[in-house]
Amino acid sequence: MTRSTKVLSLPPSADQHDHQHHQLVFGLEGDTAFELVGHSREVRIGHGCLVPCATDHMFSGLGDNRILVLDLPVESDDRLQQERIDRLFQQASYFHCPPELQLLLRSLSREIQHNPTDPLLQEACSNTLICALQRQLDQTPPRRIQGKLNLDLLDDYIDMHIDRRLPVEEMAGLFCLSSSQFFARFRDQTGVTPIQYVNERRLQAVRKALLQAPDSIAQLAGRYGFGNQSALTRAFSQRFDMSPAQFRRQRSDLPSEN
Repeated sequence: MTRSTKVLSLPPSADQHDHQHHQLVFGLEGDTAFELVGHSREVRIGHGCLVPCATDHMFSGLGDNRILVLDLPVESDDRLQQERIDRLFQQASYFHCPPELQLLLRSLSREIQHNPTDPLLQEACSNTLICALQRQLDQTPPRRIQGKLNLDLLDDYIDMHIDRRLPVEEMAGLFCLSSSQFFARFRDQTGVTPIQYVNERRLQAVRKALLQAPDSIAQLAGRYGFGNQSALTRAFSQRFDMSPAQFRRQRSDLPSEN
């Protein structure tokens, strides 16, 4: 078979089948229900499953969902690639993606989704994910760290998805925590809620863009995850005591430094 890499959403109706190729599935958004070798599990952000050739499995989508699916041939002309695939698909299993792999997955899935007819890019992204996942599975499973959350990692994730809503459960999945655990630890560490933190980062990004980009305020509202210009103006005014237009006009009136 020809290797295939695609981002898709699953329908709510269950589908049970097997196929003559290996399949690697990563959760991107929402929840999908999988039943694999008698074990049922929801595959969501930060999780995935390995489905070896001829393994009977069943799946369905739960509400809005997106997954990344890699269909991989059982035999490859590339010896090194074949060794990786053979090791990866020794048995059907579920797995968890650490934060670093989730960031990589997000970046590559965007490239795949934006370039669905580029087979070279799809294969490069597929190989990168196979290598990254194999390296993770070869390591001893890390113990959950009870110390401080890595806010640099969270900042990178927010910036990558700054144009859309980020629910608490999605951010919690980045750190392998439940929503309540993440919320409590985050507020203890930062003094604000996760949503307040995301909104502040959005507003600071808008503030910077008002000085550097010629885009209209309506365009900036869409780029930084606000529903419309009015929503951005209201949030910006509450935070900085002036509207985006006033801020831009005030800064443009300042004398330039020589």
